Amino acid sequence: MTAAASKPSRRRRLAQWIWPLGLLLIAWLITPLRAGATYPGMPCTAQADTVFGLASYTILFIPTAALLLLLSRRLIPAAVGRGLRAWAAGLSILGLVIAIVYLAFGGVSADRRPLQAGEQSISCPSLGAGLRALHCWRSGSTIEMNADGPRPLDVAGVQSMASALQATKQDATLYEAFVLDTADTSVANYSNARLFILQRPGLTDFGDLCLGEHQAKAREVQAHRVGFYRYSVQQSPPVDAFFLQDTASGGELGYEVIDFLHGQLNLPYVRPSDLQPAESDYLDRVTSSMATLNLDLDRETQSPSPPGALAAMRQDFQRITADLSRAPMRLIPYRDGRVQRFLQNYDLILTAEESAAQGQSGQAIHSTAYQEHRRYFYQEARVARLIGYLYLQQPGQIFTDDELSTVNWAVF
Repeated sequence: MTAAASKPSRRRRLAQWIWPLGLLLIAWLITPLRAGATYPGMPCTAQADTVFGLASYTILFIPTAALLLLLSRRLIPAAVGRGLRAWAAGLSILGLVIAIVYLAFGGVSADRRPLQAGEQSISCPSLGAGLRALHCWRSGSTIEMNADGPRPLDVAGVQSMASALQATKQDATLYEAFVLDTADTSVANYSNARLFILQRPGLTDFGDLCLGEHQAKAREVQAHRVGFYRYSVQQSPPVDAFFLQDTASGGELGYEVIDFLHGQLNLPYVRPSDLQPAESDYLDRVTSSMATLNLDLDRETQSPSPPGALAAMRQDFQRITADLSRAPMRLIPYRDGRVQRFLQNYDLILTAEESAAQGQSGQAIHSTAYQEHRRYFYQEARVARLIGYLYLQQPGQIFTDDELSTVNWAVF
């Protein structure tokens, strides 16, 4: 007499069918933790990331659960029943791999933030000059580091900080080290790439859902930034410089620079601590004057040029030449050097334009002078103060246009 096989209880049969739901529950628990770590101090963005992650995990759960049930309810029992232990073990391992892949990459469809997915934390180097490395990332051939340090108050302090960051330069195509005035992780854990995403929310899946929060976080991090060091062999010409953030008199953000491109010259485009009001005013006049002349040149070289553009160009040139001839004592070498070379080259362009307007050929001299202007002087309005600072820091030094123009490429 043979006893009938006992049937599993109803609860057990139900558990055998719904057990993959535990996998979904684990994924749901992981999602908010991952979102919070990705966007520290940003509840709106982390919540949006959580919603997208939950939806992604839920959608991907359906085929994953079907595969796991097929393996656990059909294929593995069949292999065991036929004595195929190797097959049963292999199918069990396959089920485990499917579960691991699901938990590791199930939310990838909601995690398409560009320039961030490839970032990996790396160990930070030891720094000097009162700097402390807080967080370091690597993404491909790019390495970034956030460090905490006080803002230097004189040229020696700026050079010390710049040298400390250059000395720890990593083996990378692009290396950037950012100095902050805080060690708060909600600020220090933001890489430059992530800030790029926050400033351009259209690049993310969230659109402008949390635009206000994105902009606020970007402003918060920028407000804590003291300066940064950049080394790039891809940029043409290459960059090897330290940048100290500086707010200009009009409130716009600018930079002071220590440029390492010229070996031991170590050119300090840094505001002197003894800068006089008359000197600052002269540098402001140079800045606005160069901007005016460049605007006149752009209008004149339009095709066709606006009526009266050439006459306005001549009038502004004569007025500005007379105005900039009066310079404070310490900036006379700057006036007689860089400013004069700018005006002389501009005069060649202006003369050629006037000759062309009268039907005479001035193309050769115009072409050469215009190329020189583009190469050396076109960004002058944006770096006039920096170059003036350099003349004040290095009295009696003669600087070539090639040396002075590297700051254009370094900053911009």
